[in-house]
Amino acid sequence: MTRAALVVEGLTIRFGGLVALDQVSLSVAPGAIHAVIGPNGAGKTTLLNLVTGIYSPTAGRVAFEGQALTGLPPHRIAERGVARTFQNTELFAEMSARDNVRVGLHRHLAYSLAEAVLRLPRYRHVERKAAQRAEELLDLVGLGAQADTPAGDLALGQQRRLELARALAVGPRLLMLDEPAAGLRAAEVDELSAALRRLRAELGLTLVLIDHVMRVVMRLSDRITVLNYGRWLAEGTPEEIRRDPAVIAAYLGGAAHGA
Repeated sequence: MTRAALVVEGLTIRFGGLVALDQVSLSVAPGAIHAVIGPNGAGKTTLLNLVTGIYSPTAGRVAFEGQALTGLPPHRIAERGVARTFQNTELFAEMSARDNVRVGLHRHLAYSLAEAVLRLPRYRHVERKAAQRAEELLDLVGLGAQADTPAGDLALGQQRRLELARALAVGPRLLMLDEPAAGLRAAEVDELSAALRRLRAELGLTLVLIDHVMRVVMRLSDRITVLNYGRWLAEGTPEEIRRDPAVIAAYLGGAAHGA
C-alpha cells in the first residue's frame, strides 16, 4: 500500500472556550487532489493554518511524507515541501508578475550580501536563473504573456493564478489552496481548473483544496473530506459526497428532508 503524503491525526485546537477543530483526521494520497469542504465556520481554513504552522494544535499531529510537521514554524514547514495560498490575494501590486514570483524564489538565491551589493558575476548569474524560473512558472499557470504586467493591473482570476506561481516558486511537493476560486467568473474558474490540472500532471504535486465553488471541487477532486462545526463529517469520492445524507443536511439544514 502506498504511504499517504499528508497525515492528519486527531487534530484539535481551542481558542479559549471555543473548540475550532475537534479530533479531525484525514489522509491524502500522493499526487491526489483532495478537497476539504463544509459550511462557513466548519474549520476548513483553521485546518490549513494548523498544517502550515500558523497555529499550533492543542492536540493531535500532522506529518508530511513521514516527517512530523507539528510544532514547526511556517518557514520550516515550507522547507519540508509544503506551500499554500490564502483566501485574500497578497500580491505586491506595483511589482510585475515576474518579480512577484521571484519573491517566492528568495530561499533558492545562493549569493552573499556583498555579492549582491557589488553585483558580482555570481549574483548576476543567480538572478538571471531566477528570472528564467519565474517565467517558466508563469507559463505553467497561463500567465507568460503577462510577465511584465504589474500585479495590481491583473484581473482577479489572473491574480489567483499569479499567487499559484509564487507558491510554486518555493518548490513544494504539497500545495494547499484556500478558496482559490472565490469571486471568479465562470471562465476564470475554468482557467484556474486547467492550471491546477497542469500542476498535478507536469509537477506531480499533491493538492489540498478548500473551496465553496462546487464546480471546481466536484470536477477536480479525487476525494473530498467534509467538516461541520469543527468536526469530521464525511469522506469519499465526489459522487459519494454528493449523495451523502449527512452532507446534504449540513449544507441545507431542514431543507434536506424534502430534497
